[in-house]
Amino acid sequence: MFIIRRDSDHDNSLWNRFLAGDDDAFCHIYEKYARNLIAQGLQFSSDKEFVKDCIHDIFVKIYDNRANLKPVQNLKVYLFVALRNSIITALKKQKIWIDELDEGTTNTSDYKTVEEDFIRIETESRQDYFIKEILSILTIRQKEVVYYRFIESMSIDEISDLMAMNYQSVQNLLQRSIKKIRDFIKKSKKVSINYR
Repeated sequence: MFIIRRDSDHDNSLWNRFLAGDDDAFCHIYEKYARNLIAQGLQFSSDKEFVKDCIHDIFVKIYDNRANLKPVQNLKVYLFVALRNSIITALKKQKIWIDELDEGTTNTSDYKTVEEDFIRIETESRQDYFIKEILSILTIRQKEVVYYRFIESMSIDEISDLMAMNYQSVQNLLQRSIKKIRDFIKKSKKVSINYR
């Protein structure tokens, strides 16, 4: 009989070992999540070195405050929340951050966004353009929720924790985002038929 070890159990074990003073566990946590954290951070800033600095800062703070930390339910979400807060705080200090997390805002020119992640995945220029057009209709928060759900494969509960929103609000935001994309695709199909 095989025992299936859930990833969250492994994360809890690593975190608890780290809290108990195991520096190797801390290194494993960093190695496991560094790439994911960079990808998440690049949604807020296209400056990769800035994002890496923010990641470094959160790991230094975690290490320095080890004695005051408690067990966490979901290590990935905990780290994503810490990074998101760190980046937003740093950008506000630099007076770069404009509060575009408001639902009604779609201007994303200053930030590397989910749009660029999708575009990089696609190779043909026509597909790139179409994806760019689709994502340009979404607000920052809509892009963020789409990224977490479909790129990071996070659950609604995890996204709720990460975005500091209740479960129903995340579901509503995700559904509005998907509806917006579907409506745009339908409209695009009609336009392309009319131009033939």
